[in-house]
Amino acid sequence: MIQKPKRILFASDLSTNMKEVFTHAVSISTLSDAGIIVLHVMEEAVKNAERRAQRAFGETLYNAIRSEQKTGALNLLTGKNVDALRIKQAIAGFLDDRTERQPGIEMSSPIEKILVTESKSVADEITRTAVEEGCDIIVMGCRHQNFIENAIGDNIARKVLKRTSVPVLVVPLLD
Repeated sequence: MIQKPKRILFASDLSTNMKEVFTHAVSISTLSDAGIIVLHVMEEAVKNAERRAQRAFGETLYNAIRSEQKTGALNLLTGKNVDALRIKQAIAGFLDDRTERQPGIEMSSPIEKILVTESKSVADEITRTAVEEGCDIIVMGCRHQNFIENAIGDNIARKVLKRTSVPVLVVPLLD
């Protein structure tokens, strides 16, 4: 028997396609009364590239740029951004529709936590966070790949599927 998830990890790359993927996470949350952990992983620069950038911009400016990227990602996910506000309003509308059909569901946000992290491996960070946060399912998007992209194999969804024992819902993204 399949158990209802209690916690969902929604892995976001902050692209506009993530609205569709998040809708799937909210659907699962609504049907199972599960909380959602939102995760965005910023990929760490390779040390050589990081050193070159630090030399080119200066260490202070480089660190300020990295900090600004992290703050911008967090602001986007927490709704301190115009596009994020539109996404939140769409999600609220989605939840409103659900509650009209299912009167027992509360109108509170299913989002329990928003995490923005840095890691050398996005896939490893997603799988590690799912375990650490006690998530029962991972919801993420995956772009369609052509033959060459499949041969190279730098697909985060595929890596997550190989590395985790947590069930994964992969939503295909249309470009």
